[in-house]
Amino acid sequence: MSVLADEIEKLILHKLLKEQEEHVVLKRNELADELNCAPSQISYVLSTRFSNDKGFQVESRRGSGGFVRIVRVSDKKKEHAPAIRKEQMPVITVSLKDLDALLYRLLNQQRLGKREAVLLHHMFEALFKEVKDEQQRMAVISRVLASLRMR
Repeated sequence: MSVLADEIEKLILHKLLKEQEEHVVLKRNELADELNCAPSQISYVLSTRFSNDKGFQVESRRGSGGFVRIVRVSDKKKEHAPAIRKEQMPVITVSLKDLDALLYRLLNQQRLGKREAVLLHHMFEALFKEVKDEQQRMAVISRVLASLRMR
């Protein structure tokens, strides 16, 4: 189950990154259908890998209109946590296509100008060509996206 749990975790983290928000709202059944697994497996991953200790708060509503809201909790203590903890986190894979979709959304929200979006696209493109280590690449992408939030 750990391989499936890893896939579920990666997908949820990917959706959090893709939304560029501190939270994401998911439908448990839709997510289970997407991954071809049981909704209880989604619940297992949410309870074990998205706990308060790991910087997340999970709110769940069951039923036909049910949903799962995952909120990233910002905690000053976690920002100063040892680097060992960061190394234990799974590496999220993001494609250039995902980043282009994010840039397009930021452009539409007028949080980026056209010139900035084009420059960021070319920077991300060069990063994918030059840096083969996924963890290093994601560290650079995370820093760039974090700096965009400061605006």
